[in-house]
Amino acid sequence: MVRPRNVNKGRKNRSAPAWEQAEIFASRTQIKQAAQAVNDLGEQLAQMKAGDLARFNLTDEVKEAIALLQRLKKGPAYKRQKAYLGKLLRSDEPLLAHIRETMAHMALEGRQAQAVHKQVEQWRDRLIATGDEALADLLAQFPNADRQYLRSLIRQAQDRDKQPQKAEKAHKALFQALKALYQETNSL
Repeated sequence: MVRPRNVNKGRKNRSAPAWEQAEIFASRTQIKQAAQAVNDLGEQLAQMKAGDLARFNLTDEVKEAIALLQRLKKGPAYKRQKAYLGKLLRSDEPLLAHIRETMAHMALEGRQAQAVHKQVEQWRDRLIATGDEALADLLAQFPNADRQYLRSLIRQAQDRDKQPQKAEKAHKALFQALKALYQETNSL
């Protein structure tokens, strides 16, 4: 049997990058999957608005790479830039950890906002459906709520048949008033 000439000639004793050494990978596939996850994280950063990006303490080089990725359309240049951004993020492990932590915090804030929105909608629907009974329950939970204002909004929202436009405005105003109550209690 003839042995190929290039066996073990391409391998050089190189040390693995820090991000590969930090985590224990069982195979090269896992290393590639971790690198792809960082590339996808960079793509998520590029899809964010400028206000959200300001929450991250990004280096100038990473900011420039994100700005270029935002300008590019899908295609080979986009893929190269995405890979470059991933490489920059992998080379700065503390920044990568900070980005992951901040994105997790932003996702948690989003889920909490959705939960509050859902609760406010449920209260609004219950108040319109049952009226004073639900209002008494609401005032037990939020004692600082303005009873007269809420009652007037409930009455207006219940009159959909007589004055549909006024009822729709009251519907929205009731939602905003309940949302303000939730925000007021959460800020205390």
